[in-house]
Amino acid sequence: MRWILTFLMVLTLLAGGAISVGEARAQHIRMAQAGVPPGPQSIQMKTEVHVRVVKGQQNQAREAYKRGEIQSLSIIRRSVTTTYQGRIISTQFVEQPRARVRYVYMFRVLGADGKVMVVHVNAKNSNIIRVKGKR
Repeated sequence: MRWILTFLMVLTLLAGGAISVGEARAQHIRMAQAGVPPGPQSIQMKTEVHVRVVKGQQNQAREAYKRGEIQSLSIIRRSVTTTYQGRIISTQFVEQPRARVRYVYMFRVLGADGKVMVVHVNAKNSNIIRVKGKR
């Protein structure tokens, strides 16, 4: 159990960039000296780790909303549910820097007949751009 916690701690610190590769190797050596058997839980590092932080869709949408570039998601969802009867089963925020419509929400709507529609909505003014599937 102790080696699992140590291993998870090392991976967490590596992913966060809090320790260097040399420190991770030293931790690996300490684990080996403590009697942790080698296996899939051991760490073998030959190169440095580069971590690239990518902002998630939710963070992008939140920042665009704070800048006043898009409307609230609740307003956009309301426009979709009033236009198309059904239940929204998924939502995806897409930023298209070079397109005519920069911010788009894509909703998957499950209709009463069991068919799924994909509704593309302009996030700036909540106008429906395109609908794929049965209407």
